[in-house]
Amino acid sequence: MELRGKGKFWLGTLASGIFMWVLAGLWHEVILAEFYRTEKHADHEGTALIFVAYLLLAGLMSLLYGRWRRSGSWLEGLAFGVLAGLLWVFPHELAMAGAHGESIGYVFKNAVWYSAEQGFGGLVLAWVFRGKFKSG
Repeated sequence: MELRGKGKFWLGTLASGIFMWVLAGLWHEVILAEFYRTEKHADHEGTALIFVAYLLLAGLMSLLYGRWRRSGSWLEGLAFGVLAGLLWVFPHELAMAGAHGESIGYVFKNAVWYSAEQGFGGLVLAWVFRGKFKSG
């Protein structure tokens, strides 16, 4: 059975949202757990709300990717995700740095991480919308 239209949108939303949420959990709660315990950075306690936020982000990404994609290649999906990560996080992090005194270095580190995280989300979208990874 081949997915079309809304099926690709919903599957892309769920698959990329869950994938990015799991990546975020691994990064923030496992890999950098000690960093967040010792530094004055965000607490990651609202797991359900964070999950909803990732589903909303994935839904927006899926909607835009469905209209934006050209070749459906994995490289295109990656580039789309990296761009989404930069557009989603970087302006917000700059505002938070100004409001809460976060260091600019932290802002750039976060932007790099979220570009990678959403880049993987873009790969998932390319896989869903294409049905397989296409080289190039």
